[in-house]
Amino acid sequence: MKSPNHSRTRVLIVDDHPFLRQGVALTIQTADDLEICGEAPDSATAIHLEESTRPDVVLTDLTLPDKGGLELIHLLCERRPGLKILVLSMHEEDHYAERCLRAGAKGYLMKSKAPDLLVSAIREVAAGRIYVSGNLAQRLLHVLTQPAAAPAERADDLKALSAREFAVFELIGRGKTAKEIAHMLGISSKTVDVHRVRIREKLNIQTNPDLIHHAVRWVQAHEGGAVV
Repeated sequence: MKSPNHSRTRVLIVDDHPFLRQGVALTIQTADDLEICGEAPDSATAIHLEESTRPDVVLTDLTLPDKGGLELIHLLCERRPGLKILVLSMHEEDHYAERCLRAGAKGYLMKSKAPDLLVSAIREVAAGRIYVSGNLAQRLLHVLTQPAAAPAERADDLKALSAREFAVFELIGRGKTAKEIAHMLGISSKTVDVHRVRIREKLNIQTNPDLIHHAVRWVQAHEGGAVV
Protein backbone atom coordinates (compact mmCIF):
# COMPACT_ATOMS: atom_id res chain seq x y z
CA MET A 1 0.00 0.00 0.00
CA LYS A 2 1.28 3.45 -0.88
CA SER A 3 1.73 6.11 1.77
CA PRO A 4 -0.58 9.17 1.73
CA ASN A 5 2.22 11.17 0.09
CA HIS A 6 2.68 8.54 -2.57
CA SER A 7 -0.90 7.82 -3.60
CA ARG A 8 -0.21 7.95 -7.31
CA THR A 9 1.68 5.46 -9.43
CA ARG A 10 4.98 7.08 -10.41
CA VAL A 11 6.00 6.48 -14.03
CA LEU A 12 9.42 6.95 -15.63
CA ILE A 13 9.22 7.41 -19.43
CA VAL A 14 12.17 6.17 -21.53
CA ASP A 15 12.14 7.06 -25.24
CA ASP A 16 14.59 8.87 -27.49
CA HIS A 17 11.90 10.86 -29.36
CA PRO A 18 10.93 14.09 -27.51
CA PHE A 19 7.59 14.43 -29.28
CA LEU A 20 6.60 10.89 -28.39
CA ARG A 21 7.61 11.40 -24.76
CA GLN A 22 5.46 14.51 -24.71
CA GLY A 23 2.48 12.64 -26.15
CA VAL A 24 2.86 9.81 -23.68
CA ALA A 25 3.19 12.27 -20.82
CA LEU A 26 -0.01 14.06 -21.84
CA THR A 27 -1.87 10.75 -21.93
CA ILE A 28 -0.59 9.72 -18.50
CA GLN A 29 -1.51 13.09 -17.04
CA THR A 30 -5.17 12.47 -17.89
CA ALA A 31 -5.27 9.79 -15.18
CA ASP A 32 -5.66 11.00 -11.59
CA ASP A 33 -3.90 7.93 -10.20
CA LEU A 34 -0.74 8.30 -12.32
CA GLU A 35 2.09 10.81 -12.31
CA ILE A 36 5.36 11.22 -14.20
CA CYS A 37 8.53 11.19 -12.10
CA GLY A 38 11.01 11.57 -14.95
CA GLU A 39 11.77 11.31 -18.66
CA ALA A 40 14.88 9.76 -20.19
CA PRO A 41 16.12 9.79 -23.81
CA ASP A 42 18.51 6.84 -23.36
CA SER A 43 19.42 3.92 -21.12
CA ALA A 44 22.16 5.72 -19.19
CA THR A 45 19.79 8.52 -18.16
CA ALA A 46 17.07 5.99 -17.39
CA ILE A 47 19.33 4.08 -14.99
CA HIS A 48 20.31 7.31 -13.23
CA LEU A 49 16.70 8.52 -12.95
CA GLU A 50 15.44 5.14 -11.76
CA GLU A 51 17.93 5.31 -8.90
CA SER A 52 17.10 8.92 -7.98
CA THR A 53 13.31 8.92 -8.47
CA ARG A 54 12.39 5.30 -7.60
CA PRO A 55 9.45 4.97 -10.02
CA ASP A 56 6.73 2.38 -9.59
CA VAL A 57 6.65 1.68 -13.33
CA VAL A 58 9.27 2.19 -16.04
CA LEU A 59 7.68 2.72 -19.45
CA THR A 60 10.35 2.09 -22.09
CA ASP A 61 10.84 1.84 -25.81
CA LEU A 62 13.10 -0.87 -27.23
CA THR A 63 15.07 1.24 -29.71
CA LEU A 64 17.38 3.50 -27.73
CA PRO A 65 20.55 5.32 -28.84
CA ASP A 66 22.90 3.59 -26.41
CA LYS A 67 21.97 0.20 -24.95
CA GLY A 68 18.93 -1.47 -26.46
CA GLY A 69 15.69 -1.75 -24.53
CA LEU A 70 16.24 -5.44 -23.79
CA GLU A 71 19.59 -4.67 -22.20
CA LEU A 72 17.99 -1.88 -20.18
CA ILE A 73 15.33 -4.28 -18.90
CA HIS A 74 18.01 -6.75 -17.81
CA LEU A 75 20.03 -4.04 -16.05
CA LEU A 76 17.07 -2.51 -14.24
CA CYS A 77 15.82 -5.89 -13.05
CA GLU A 78 19.29 -6.79 -11.78
CA ARG A 79 19.59 -3.49 -9.92
CA ARG A 80 16.06 -3.52 -8.54
CA PRO A 81 14.34 -6.91 -8.58
CA GLY A 82 10.57 -6.57 -8.71
CA LEU A 83 10.59 -3.28 -10.61
CA LYS A 84 7.55 -3.06 -12.88
CA ILE A 85 8.56 -2.47 -16.52
CA LEU A 86 6.13 -1.93 -19.39
CA VAL A 87 7.46 -1.89 -22.95
CA LEU A 88 5.85 0.58 -25.37
CA SER A 89 7.26 -0.21 -28.80
CA MET A 90 6.78 0.12 -32.53
CA HIS A 91 8.05 -3.45 -32.97
CA GLU A 92 5.59 -6.24 -33.69
CA GLU A 93 4.87 -8.15 -30.51
CA ASP A 94 5.38 -11.50 -32.26
CA HIS A 95 9.10 -10.77 -32.56
CA TYR A 96 9.90 -8.98 -29.30
CA ALA A 97 7.24 -9.37 -26.60
CA GLU A 98 8.23 -12.82 -25.39
CA ARG A 99 11.89 -11.79 -25.13
CA CYS A 100 10.92 -8.70 -23.14
CA LEU A 101 8.87 -10.79 -20.71
CA ARG A 102 11.71 -13.27 -20.30
CA ALA A 103 14.08 -10.36 -19.62
CA GLY A 104 11.86 -9.21 -16.76
CA ALA A 105 9.30 -6.83 -18.26
CA LYS A 106 5.73 -7.18 -17.00
CA GLY A 107 3.95 -5.98 -20.10
CA TYR A 108 4.19 -5.17 -23.80
CA LEU A 109 2.12 -2.64 -25.71
CA MET A 110 2.59 -1.65 -29.33
CA LYS A 111 2.60 2.07 -30.09
CA SER A 112 -0.05 1.50 -32.73
CA LYS A 113 -2.45 0.54 -29.91
CA ALA A 114 -1.74 3.58 -27.73
CA PRO A 115 -3.01 5.89 -26.35
CA ASP A 116 -6.34 4.12 -25.81
CA LEU A 117 -4.80 1.23 -23.88
CA LEU A 118 -1.76 2.95 -22.37
CA VAL A 119 -3.30 3.99 -19.05
CA SER A 120 -4.93 0.57 -18.61
CA ALA A 121 -1.64 -1.19 -19.35
CA ILE A 122 0.24 0.93 -16.80
CA ARG A 123 -2.38 0.21 -14.16
CA GLU A 124 -2.25 -3.53 -14.83
CA VAL A 125 1.53 -3.66 -14.57
CA ALA A 126 1.56 -1.44 -11.48
CA ALA A 127 -0.89 -3.83 -9.82
CA GLY A 128 1.53 -6.71 -10.35
CA ARG A 129 -0.25 -8.28 -13.29
CA ILE A 130 1.07 -9.12 -16.76
CA TYR A 131 -0.20 -7.01 -19.64
CA VAL A 132 -0.13 -8.34 -23.21
CA SER A 133 -2.65 -8.34 -26.05
CA GLY A 134 -5.26 -11.06 -26.21
CA ASN A 135 -3.66 -12.51 -29.33
CA LEU A 136 -0.26 -12.72 -27.71
CA ALA A 137 -1.69 -14.27 -24.54
CA GLN A 138 -3.29 -17.02 -26.62
CA ARG A 139 -0.08 -17.62 -28.56
CA LEU A 140 2.01 -17.89 -25.38
CA LEU A 141 -0.47 -20.34 -23.87
CA HIS A 142 -0.31 -22.37 -27.06
CA VAL A 143 3.49 -22.47 -26.91
CA LEU A 144 3.42 -23.58 -23.27
CA THR A 145 1.11 -26.48 -24.09
CA GLN A 146 3.19 -27.77 -27.02
CA PRO A 147 6.08 -30.27 -26.80
CA ALA A 148 9.50 -28.61 -26.93
CA ALA A 149 10.88 -28.37 -30.44
CA ALA A 150 13.95 -30.42 -31.25
CA PRO A 151 17.12 -28.37 -31.87
CA ALA A 152 17.16 -29.25 -35.57
CA GLU A 153 13.65 -27.89 -35.99
CA ARG A 154 14.66 -24.53 -34.58
CA ALA A 155 17.93 -23.99 -36.47
CA ASP A 156 16.62 -21.12 -38.62
CA ASP A 157 14.49 -19.56 -35.90
CA LEU A 158 15.69 -16.45 -34.07
CA LYS A 159 13.99 -17.82 -30.96
CA ALA A 160 16.92 -20.24 -30.74
CA LEU A 161 19.16 -17.28 -29.86
CA SER A 162 19.77 -16.29 -26.27
CA ALA A 163 18.83 -12.77 -25.18
CA ARG A 164 22.44 -11.58 -25.51
CA GLU A 165 22.87 -13.30 -28.90
CA PHE A 166 19.68 -11.68 -30.13
CA ALA A 167 20.92 -8.27 -28.97
CA VAL A 168 24.19 -8.79 -30.88
CA PHE A 169 22.28 -9.96 -33.97
CA GLU A 170 20.02 -6.91 -33.88
CA LEU A 171 22.94 -4.50 -33.51
CA ILE A 172 24.75 -6.17 -36.39
CA GLY A 173 21.62 -5.51 -38.42
CA ARG A 174 21.81 -1.85 -37.43
CA GLY A 175 25.26 -1.60 -38.96
CA LYS A 176 27.22 -1.55 -35.70
CA THR A 177 30.82 -2.76 -35.62
CA ALA A 178 32.08 -5.34 -33.12
CA LYS A 179 33.76 -2.53 -31.16
CA GLU A 180 30.55 -0.49 -31.06
CA ILE A 181 28.50 -3.53 -30.03
CA ALA A 182 30.99 -4.32 -27.26
CA HIS A 183 30.74 -0.76 -25.93
CA MET A 184 26.94 -0.67 -26.09
CA LEU A 185 26.50 -4.03 -24.34
CA GLY A 186 29.37 -3.62 -21.86
CA ILE A 187 31.27 -6.67 -23.08
CA SER A 188 34.61 -7.25 -24.85
CA SER A 189 35.07 -7.37 -28.62
CA LYS A 190 36.26 -10.95 -28.20
CA THR A 191 32.97 -11.85 -26.53
CA VAL A 192 31.10 -10.24 -29.42
CA ASP A 193 33.05 -12.49 -31.79
CA VAL A 194 32.09 -15.55 -29.72
CA HIS A 195 28.42 -14.55 -29.86
CA ARG A 196 28.69 -14.00 -33.60
CA VAL A 197 30.03 -17.55 -34.08
CA ARG A 198 27.21 -19.01 -31.99
CA ILE A 199 24.61 -17.00 -33.91
CA ARG A 200 25.94 -18.31 -37.21
CA GLU A 201 25.85 -21.88 -35.88
CA LYS A 202 22.28 -21.58 -34.63
CA LEU A 203 21.01 -19.90 -37.80
CA ASN A 204 23.02 -22.09 -40.20
CA ILE A 205 24.85 -19.08 -41.65
CA GLN A 206 28.26 -19.84 -43.12
CA THR A 207 30.14 -16.50 -43.19
CA ASN A 208 30.19 -13.17 -41.37
CA PRO A 209 29.17 -11.24 -44.54
CA ASP A 210 26.16 -13.56 -44.87
CA LEU A 211 25.33 -12.92 -41.22
CA ILE A 212 25.49 -9.15 -41.75
CA HIS A 213 23.28 -9.43 -44.82
CA HIS A 214 20.74 -11.59 -42.97
CA ALA A 215 20.72 -9.31 -39.92
CA VAL A 216 20.32 -6.12 -41.98
CA ARG A 217 17.44 -7.60 -43.96
CA TRP A 218 15.77 -8.75 -40.74
CA VAL A 219 16.02 -5.29 -39.16
CA GLN A 220 14.70 -3.65 -42.33
CA ALA A 221 11.79 -6.07 -42.52
CA HIS A 222 10.76 -5.55 -38.92
CA GLU A 223 11.32 -1.81 -38.62
CA GLY A 224 9.70 -0.53 -41.77
CA GLY A 225 12.97 -0.33 -43.66
CA ALA A 226 14.74 1.96 -41.20
CA VAL A 227 18.21 0.91 -40.18
CA VAL A 228 19.93 3.18 -37.68
